[in-house]
Amino acid sequence: MGVEVVTEQRDGGLMVALSGDLDVASAPSVEERLGELELPESPAVLVLDLRGLSFIDSTGLSLLINTDSRARKAGRHVTIVSGRGAPRRLLETTGLNRRLDVVEEWERGCVQPT
Repeated sequence: MGVEVVTEQRDGGLMVALSGDLDVASAPSVEERLGELELPESPAVLVLDLRGLSFIDSTGLSLLINTDSRARKAGRHVTIVSGRGAPRRLLETTGLNRRLDVVEEWERGCVQPT
């Protein structure tokens, strides 16, 4: 199935909405797209909206961790919008909801760095 990536500027940050399956087959193209968005002039806040994902495997989780690590090194902030479905359950099960900045729903202003 793959992943669809849709980007939108919001509240001074960049929202990246993912839908489909984030797995070993689709993660490389998503990683490449995120790399294109992580330029020096990019917004200080990146919001990854996972609410449209129906599946994430360990490769997808690694992508989230790597994206957050790169952002921190560049002085940026990543917020992950998990929704209430499979992405949230997986982030909770793996404990990544405690390591990453995860919110259930996107609210205006939640893209502000902490």
